[in-house]
Amino acid sequence: MADKNVSKAVESKKKTDKGEKMTAKKLITIIIIVVLAMLMVGGIYYVIVMVSQSKAEKQSVWGSYNGEDIRLENNSVFYNTLVNDSNLQSAYLSGDYNTMMSSYYNAYQSQVIFTALSQDAAKAGIRAPQQLVNTLILSAGIYNGDDGTFSEEKLNASSEAEKITINNYYTNYYPYSVVVDDLQSTLVSEQEKDFVVQMAKDTRTFDYFVIDYKAYPNDLAAAYGKENKILFTKLGISILSSSTEDGINAAYNALLSGTSWEDAVATYSEDSYASQAGKISDELYLFSIATNMNDVSDLEKLAAIAEGQYSEPFAGPNGYTIYKVDSAATAPDFTDSDVLTAVKYYISTNGIADVTSYIETALALAPNTAKTDFEGAAASANATVISVSAVNDNIGKSQYLGGLDYYDSMGYLATAAETESVSRELFTGEEGYVTGAIAVPGEENTYVVAKITGIDKNNENLSMATSLLYNYYALSHVPYDRFYNVLNSDKHVDNFYTQFFTTLFSSST
Repeated sequence: MADKNVSKAVESKKKTDKGEKMTAKKLITIIIIVVLAMLMVGGIYYVIVMVSQSKAEKQSVWGSYNGEDIRLENNSVFYNTLVNDSNLQSAYLSGDYNTMMSSYYNAYQSQVIFTALSQDAAKAGIRAPQQLVNTLILSAGIYNGDDGTFSEEKLNASSEAEKITINNYYTNYYPYSVVVDDLQSTLVSEQEKDFVVQMAKDTRTFDYFVIDYKAYPNDLAAAYGKENKILFTKLGISILSSSTEDGINAAYNALLSGTSWEDAVATYSEDSYASQAGKISDELYLFSIATNMNDVSDLEKLAAIAEGQYSEPFAGPNGYTIYKVDSAATAPDFTDSDVLTAVKYYISTNGIADVTSYIETALALAPNTAKTDFEGAAASANATVISVSAVNDNIGKSQYLGGLDYYDSMGYLATAAETESVSRELFTGEEGYVTGAIAVPGEENTYVVAKITGIDKNNENLSMATSLLYNYYALSHVPYDRFYNVLNSDKHVDNFYTQFFTTLFSSST
């Protein structure tokens, strides 16, 4: 039996080891992307997960890899990962099905990868002889006593089922761990490193401006703002909300009776800001809360409240709100560019005026003007020139190259360059080249015009940083690629979602 072999291994260890640590610990220490479950499981979660499912459900096939079924079975990687997932434990108690599904899928994928790499190990003839398994168990300290050394008393106190489970775990786990260790020890070729460094050296700088709703004329925006001054007044506020009139009245009476704002919010408020004492923002435009009021004239009442005071309850389409003024109202200055931008945004999003015609006019003029006067073209569209520092072409979104999505502070050019043809245009054009108007995906009536302001084919700063990063992280590439290929392989038949919802609904009925 395995337990007798473990006892014998202890005697052998005492004679040969002479107090030195076993190198076998390295065999059971694994740094991988897949989260493998620890051996020791149990507790209340065992009841939640396994009792809630029938035997037939537990044996159902969730998928397969290379003909081998993926099942939720006791002491499998799938099972143990679930049992040790604290997020899943909380999700079961709260009914959070999204978290439950995520936890199950993570455990399922862990089992798929374990199955695939175990098959690799079997094909390579990697196995775990009983003597090695005994050594692994001893090194893991499964049967250690309080003094940290092997305890035959603890071994004998374990049930036969526990001993078999532990023995089978290490018998199955060791071949898998050897495959992962081999993947992690794969060296990256010098040619590959040189290629990445050369890519990092080739950088460009850009200027660009955005043609969008800001093309609406300043004078028209200012005129609208002056007619609707209250919408663009700024105020710092906190809120206390309730979906019912009784609830908001109870909160208001509590405030009147001396309850602090913080305590009243904690007790009565029903919105997501309750956890931060109702604080919304240090300062915001009142138009951003206008839709939360049935009567827009209530904004005037709110703006008149002194700093530190709170309002009476205001009715809105989704309930009732009490506002606390954290900083007094600030009147808008319609010569300020930020205020004008806010007015234009409001006009555009609320369909107050025809903004599109002004955008089309800017599109007809600005791109051509930009070829000779880039700053003037931006000004004609009421836009600001945005500069992007030295950046690599990173259409593949490599983690080692910053790319436009890292260096473009506003993000418009980066979003446009996600289209391969745009990226090619930006990174193959000559210095001084100016693009036409490029539509920004996902942004309605939004375009960018870009200029290549510099080309550096030997950027030592970025190439050095990339070289260091690549050397440090490249060792994770091979195992990551193997895991990714396993999950996306034709050998992998994924029946996860069908089985998950079958299990979920059958256990809830």
